[in-house]
Amino acid sequence: MFQRTFLAIAALGLAFGQAACSDVSEGSAQGAVGNDGPIILQSPTPGEQLLQKMQRAATGVAYSGVRRVEQTWRVGEETISTSYREEVASDGEGRFALRSLELIAPSLPEPSEELWRMLQGSREGFLFRYRDFRIHDVASMVTNYSPILLGTNVHVAGRVCDEMMFALRHGASFTYNLAVDRETGLVMRCEQVATDGQVMGLVEFESIELNPSFAADFEWHVPSNDEQPLPDGQASRLAVAGFVPLQPQSDGGRFALVESTVLRSEDPAGGGEVAWVKSTLTDGVEVVFVLHGGSDPSLTSEDVMRVAPSVGPWNHVEGTLRQQRFMALGRASVDELLDLIASTL
Repeated sequence: MFQRTFLAIAALGLAFGQAACSDVSEGSAQGAVGNDGPIILQSPTPGEQLLQKMQRAATGVAYSGVRRVEQTWRVGEETISTSYREEVASDGEGRFALRSLELIAPSLPEPSEELWRMLQGSREGFLFRYRDFRIHDVASMVTNYSPILLGTNVHVAGRVCDEMMFALRHGASFTYNLAVDRETGLVMRCEQVATDGQVMGLVEFESIELNPSFAADFEWHVPSNDEQPLPDGQASRLAVAGFVPLQPQSDGGRFALVESTVLRSEDPAGGGEVAWVKSTLTDGVEVVFVLHGGSDPSLTSEDVMRVAPSVGPWNHVEGTLRQQRFMALGRASVDELLDLIASTL
């Protein structure tokens, strides 16, 4: 049963692929500072500097370390718990590596565990960029979230860390409890808590080395796909994608467009490749992807959208609207994903 489940999880991860994420502009944090109790980060106090440091740290700090990952996810009607250790490294200039070291639980036969390792490796880019808490854009994050600096500190892997909490300002979502390295801004511990109080995920450094010396032949992540930036101009877009792409319009909503790219995949019906235009959006923390595959005259005029069973916090919808093919994936509600698709028309 577990093997079937993590294959489903892998399929979702592979659907995201080694999705590229371009740098997004740094904004200013806004909020309110209370005289008593937790301090809510506010510009231009030092809190904004910490947020900016956190955004840069994900790829701008050179380090290597070992992390423990624990996940308790619902997949359909099942609850699946997984625990493992991984090695993570960054050269501080954009290159990174992520390798699974040890599957702690559940215990699997050797062939199944080897398959698990292979699937983890195939999702290296996705896991590094999107699995854990990350500030992708400070301005959007402060618009959508209430970041709270709790005023307490802890030691994680020998580092002094400030404890923080992030929660959406409006609507139900996850709460992130963080321990952030005071010097570098790296998230040393991240706890993801569901609305019912269940801890869905924990990622925590057990050891870390800053500014390590990497061997010349160190194996950094190599993207396995070939995404092209979506050019400006309708004629150029038609030439690259083969159709005029439809992109989601946020209109001041939670998610804002970051970038759009063109990717290709094998046509499941055979006959070569099909092109998709992938729009990447963020609310400052979470990232969602809306893919448009152009029109298909063979499709009926009836709108059909299929909702896949949730995989932990991830949702996935796909189908057709007005004979246009769409797919949307992300750590957002099904309604939010459907609204983003609808906004393209």
